[in-house]
Amino acid sequence: MIKSFHILGVVLFLGNIIVSGIWRISAERSKDFAVIKHSLKLINFTDLLFTLPGIILIIGSGHPLAAKIGGIGAYPWIYHSYALLTVSIILWLGGLLPIQRKQYKIMKQDIADSHLSPSFKKLTMWWSILGIFATLLPLIAMVLMVVQPK
Repeated sequence: MIKSFHILGVVLFLGNIIVSGIWRISAERSKDFAVIKHSLKLINFTDLLFTLPGIILIIGSGHPLAAKIGGIGAYPWIYHSYALLTVSIILWLGGLLPIQRKQYKIMKQDIADSHLSPSFKKLTMWWSILGIFATLLPLIAMVLMVVQPK
């Protein structure tokens, strides 16, 4: 049962961060102010609805699962997966979430002009860079968990 919670957590976490990136890219390509603003609002909402519970499920179930086979340090693939997930969470909490919130506030201020300010575009660049790493790291962790290299 605990493994099912772990897999559910991975699906929620990875599914939402991948879909958020796709929404964001699609919205930015539209160059439609309202679409971009709406995508930011949805991404902020779905981060709370899916990403955060995914993280809680992954950590809450992963630690007991690791303990069953000797703990975090028992195998390098467990330790590395923990490290990759930890860095991804730090990028999300310390980078992506603050950027998204700041961009949403900028869009509220820019609504009269209906254009994206240079500061918004600069934040988008940073969101994209951090987002790539925040997505790739847990994908690598997932592969390590499935393959379990010895």
